[in-house]
Parts: sequence; C-alpha cells; structure tokens
Amino acid sequence: MDKVVTKFNAEYENRSEVLNISHPFHEVWCRCSDPSIEGGHADSFTTSITLYKHPEDIRVDKIKNPHSSEPEWDDPNLDFSKYSTTGVIGNPTHASYELEEKLWNEVG
Repeated sequence: MDKVVTKFNAEYENRSEVLNISHPFHEVWCRCSDPSIEGGHADSFTTSITLYKHPEDIRVDKIKNPHSSEPEWDDPNLDFSKYSTTGVIGNPTHASYELEEKLWNEVG
C-alpha cells in the first residue's frame, strides 16, 4: 500500500494527499481471534466492528464466505473483482458481536 500512496501523492502533489496510517489491526486480530482466518475487506474483523457499533447496518443472513483470493495489495491498479466475485476479501463468517466487543476493547 505504501507504493500506491507514494505514487498517488507524487502525481497529485499540491492538489491532494493520501495518508497511510498504520493501525495495529492484524496484531489485535491475532491476539483476539484466529490468525489463520483470511482478512482484507469486509472480513470478520470489519464485519465484527460494524456488528458492535452499527448492528442495524449488517444483514447477517447475507454473510457468506466468498472464497476470495489474496490480492496484490501494492498493485496501483488493484481491482477486487479479480480476487472476489462479491467485493469481500477474506472470510466474514467468523464475525460476531462478542468478538468485536473483545477487539474494540483491545484497541480502545
């Protein structure tokens, strides 16, 4: 991701800027859950966060494992459709309110 941010900032210098802020999400996930569960976008981590903070925004009956593949995160032309038919990268089926409470308290 650093390469993408650097390229973007160079191309749009003095017009726009992107910040790539480091978060301890992976380390927190590994402490609170199973690190072998795939992650990426709309995965168990982020789905759990939303279940905890905004449960009304989650259609639990729609949560399924998309069997996505790991993207090339540093690809400046990253296209999720090459890795997932749903836009979900990772496995959201392990999401739960209880897990997110644990995750939220860990980062909070």
